[in-house]
Amino acid sequence: MSHELRLERLFDAPPEVVFDAFVDPAAQHHLHGGDRPDWVVHRTETDVRVGGTSVYAMGPQGQDPDVETRTYSVVDRPRRLVFEHSMQIAEWSRTITTEMTMTFEDRDGKTLLTMVQTGFETAEDRDDFLGGWPTYLDTLRGVVEEHLKARHDTDERGRSEA
Repeated sequence: MSHELRLERLFDAPPEVVFDAFVDPAAQHHLHGGDRPDWVVHRTETDVRVGGTSVYAMGPQGQDPDVETRTYSVVDRPRRLVFEHSMQIAEWSRTITTEMTMTFEDRDGKTLLTMVQTGFETAEDRDDFLGGWPTYLDTLRGVVEEHLKARHDTDERGRSEA
């Protein structure tokens, strides 16, 4: 039996801003916990394209890092991402591989982000991932706000120069 994890968040930004914030190489350190005390992000490599692979290594200071690998099969900006999600969890000495589908749906200028992760072998594994994704999505909200501010600042500069 396969278990599924499904999360939704509504962002006060258009889909292209939320999508771009999610895949932004410059944001990955922050998204993977780089600002948390006693947490280290050892590696961020982001290659978001069909066939591309993104790799993130992170974990508690002084411990072996967990390694997350995403291999993209669908990149449809700003509507959809599909990728194999492989998480090598150092503490468990094993890797969990699932499929992730993320949709970015326009809701009157806002974005409904739906994250569906399928292929968990046990409900316990699924529930363990449920412990991390909400924090990640909360951090993404801050990155989206930064992207909106940068977009607004750029628009303002463009108008003032015109």
